[in-house]
This record gives sequence, C-alpha cells and structure tokens, in this order.
Amino acid sequence: MSRIALYRKYRSQTFGDLIGQEHVVRTLQNAVKAGTVNHAFLFTGPRGTGKTSSARLLAKVLNCPNQKDGEPCNECELCTTITDGHCMDVLEIDAASEAGVEDVRRLIVDVIEYRPTVAQYKIFIIDEVHDLSAKAFDALLKTIEEPPEHIVFILATTELHKVPATIQSRCQKFQFNRASIQDIYGRLAYVLEQEGVEFEPAAVQIIARMADGGFRDGLSLLEQALITADGKLSLQSVLDQLGLIPGETVDELLISMAERRPQDSLRLVDEIYRTGRDAKAILEAMLQRLSEMTRATFGVEVGASGEAALEAALRATASQLGTETILRLRELCANGIRDVRDVSLPRLWLESHLLSFGLVPVSVPPSVAPGSAQTTPAKPAKVELVAEAPKAPVAVEPVEITPELAEAAKLWAQATGKLIEQSKLAASLLQKTRPTKVDDQTVTITFARKLDMDQFQDKQPKLLAAVRTGWDQARGNKEWSLVFEAERVTTKPDSNAAVELPAEGARLAEMTKEVFEHF
Repeated sequence: MSRIALYRKYRSQTFGDLIGQEHVVRTLQNAVKAGTVNHAFLFTGPRGTGKTSSARLLAKVLNCPNQKDGEPCNECELCTTITDGHCMDVLEIDAASEAGVEDVRRLIVDVIEYRPTVAQYKIFIIDEVHDLSAKAFDALLKTIEEPPEHIVFILATTELHKVPATIQSRCQKFQFNRASIQDIYGRLAYVLEQEGVEFEPAAVQIIARMADGGFRDGLSLLEQALITADGKLSLQSVLDQLGLIPGETVDELLISMAERRPQDSLRLVDEIYRTGRDAKAILEAMLQRLSEMTRATFGVEVGASGEAALEAALRATASQLGTETILRLRELCANGIRDVRDVSLPRLWLESHLLSFGLVPVSVPPSVAPGSAQTTPAKPAKVELVAEAPKAPVAVEPVEITPELAEAAKLWAQATGKLIEQSKLAASLLQKTRPTKVDDQTVTITFARKLDMDQFQDKQPKLLAAVRTGWDQARGNKEWSLVFEAERVTTKPDSNAAVELPAEGARLAEMTKEVFEHF
C-alpha cells in the first residue's frame, strides 16, 4: 500500500485548521450562517496556501446536514465522501488538463440542469482555472452568470491576471495570503509531534523559511528531510538532504569578502563545493542570509520560533559587515544568480565574481580605491609633446544609508529587475543606478554617468515609461515620485603638483628627438 504524502494526510478538514487565512474563513462562515452564500467564488493566491482545501471545506459545509457554526461535522456520509473525493455532486476539474471548450461543455454546461443526487448543491471546483482556453471561458461565462439555484462554482487560480475580467466580475473574490514563518513553523512542529518525531527547532526553522509562505511546500520539504532523519530531525540532516549551506559558513564567506581576504574566500568556496553544492546554491544561500541580516539590521524579526540566539547572531554579523556592505553584497549575489545560468564554467566564474568584490574597499569605487590590487595590465602611455599635470583624485560623494533609503533601494530593484533581465539596453543604462536621497515625496535616482541618464530620459521614452510604471506598482501607497541625476564627483586639488606648460622652442625639439630615437 502506498504511503500518503504529509500534505495530503494533514490537509485542513475544518476551517479552524486553516491557518493564516482568517479573513477568508470569517467571511465564508458568516455567509453560511446567514444563508447568503453566493453562486460563484474565485479563490486566488500563491501556491500551497489553502485554496483547494478551502473549496472542499466550503463544499462540505454547504452540503453537510449536521454543520454547526459554519463547520462541517466530518462524520456524516456526505462529509466522508467529499473528503475522499468520491461524492457524485462535488466535481473537481483540473483546468490544466481539461482546458478546451469541449471539456467545459461536457463536464459543466451539459450537466448543470441535472439536480444533485444526494447533496443539496452540485458544486464545481475548477482548479487552475486560468489555464482554460479563451473559448472555454466564453462557454463558461453565461453559465456562471445565471446558474440554476442548486449550482455553486468555486474557481481557484494562482494567476489572477489570466482570468478574464468578465469571469472575475461574476464571482466573489477571496485573496489568500502567504503564511508567515511563525505559522508554518507551528504547523510543521504539530505534524512532527503527531508523527512522533523529535526535532531540533533550528531544523524546522530553516524548512519554514524555505517554504516561501506555502504550507504544502513546507510539508513536502519536511517529508524529504525526514528520509535521512535517524530517529531525530537534526539541523545537519536537513542541510544534507535539502542541499543547503550552514549559516555559519555563509557568514564566514561574506566576512572574508568584506575584509578582503581572498585566500579565505577561495578556501571556503572549495569546502562548500566538496559537499556537492554548486555555484547557484552558494549565491542563493548568500542572498538568503543577507536578506535575513537586512531585516535584523532594521529590527524586523526573522526567527520562526522566537529564539533570541538566531536574531542575535544575525545582528552581530550584520553589525560586523555594515549596512552599505550588505546592500552591495545583495546586489552582487542577485546579479550573479541571474548571470550564472549562462556560464560554461560556473565554479571558476563564481570565484572571479566573489573576488572582484573583495579586492577593493566597499566605500569607494574600485577605480579610485587606494591601495587596490591592479587586476589588468597597465596600458602603455600615449606619446604626447605636452607635459601633463598630475590628475587630482576623484571622490564620489558619500551616501548615508537610512531605513528610508534602504527601502527605496529595495523598491527600485523591484521596479527595474525584470527590465534589466529582459533587455540589454535597460541593463546597460540602469544596472549601475541607485537611490541616493529620499525626501518626503521624492526619491533621487543617481546614474553613474551623465551620458546614460541623458539617453534614458531623452531618447528612451518607452523604457522611461516602463520604469515609472514599475515604480508605481512597487511603491504601493507611498507618495514617492522619481527624480534623476548623474553621479556627483569632487576633485581634490593637489597643492604640491606643479603644472607644466606645453613644450615649445628648444624644449620641443629636444622632446621630438627623444621620441624618435625609440623607433
């Protein structure tokens, strides 16, 4: 007999078990109690957040003869058959495999006139409804608009934008939210207790973070980790089974880069590679850790079980790195994850990518960093007949990282990330931009070169419009508009430098002779 997967075994059987969707539960239960249930529902939200489970729960509540306070009894024959998926009056349709107009006509349109066999309502649950074809939606439209009294439709989708507005307007829409790390941790701990498995809190924490707000993903990862658990679910067994890198190792790698210790960075990369992790896994682990440090820096809790040790360790490492270094490292890792898929030798590329950060200090641009290692051979100087004055050093105006500026940087990355990935032009113009100033209603975006800013503003109207649209979507309810400027640089005069005049007369003849003697 095949084993039942954990996400099926522990599927919510009452609305009380549905964690993290209290707004949905409250509305549905109030409608059932008042007898004002709508004829069509649209459940939308990320995967694994309880949309299909809620659809089955609603089907049970509407048909259960013993339902009380908006909860099914889970004991009568109707509740049992709906739970098992054998009820003739509750039809589940997978739109991903039955998406054509003929499927909709055969499964829905041609049978809606028949009354329920044993239940009060005939209920159609259409999962991944966004996969229906355009003609299938057209066939479904009139039926959803004016169905018989004994018909209820429950549509579920992870991509609401693909559902036609004509369908959406005829349904009651419910938005399912991602679960918090705390909620997922609690559910996973409950499952482990029910299964009789001892566990380390740190092991469950890391699974809860990897679940990305989805209970089903969390239970699937937990089941995978339990394969190697020898009587107890330990942190090391989770790391080994899921191919993760310990946080302490990631911290050590980040600190070695920030402190410009390339020999330690290379050693750590070698050690991680020997455990079977690849370049992408290393970059993802670094980016995840940096995200947690950013949250800890600004006082946002990231621990799943409230353990102070995790928060303290993150804050300590974040303090050692500094906010500016963390933000630059996040940009480095994000760009690396995007680029590594196109690299033929990912390990060698990763070493070069990481070392390029550690060779220069983080507070000054690499081109002007004092004492930085020269990574490219010097070009031979041009032969000129003018004695040049020494060039004064160029310094970029420093920027103080505030919480508002860090938030603006995050929103700017959201607004431009897809454009940079999809367009080489956008990448060339926007890759080196950054927010440098936040006022009450404006965010200043600084370009590394004035030439790039001028081309972006004056010659690329479509790109400019796309960026502004992305910014409006990312900023939400913040009244922040964008202004653009080029990098401001200051030239430090050298009082000891002597400025020579162009050569002339006898000196010009002498310099000419010296030049041509080399040919």
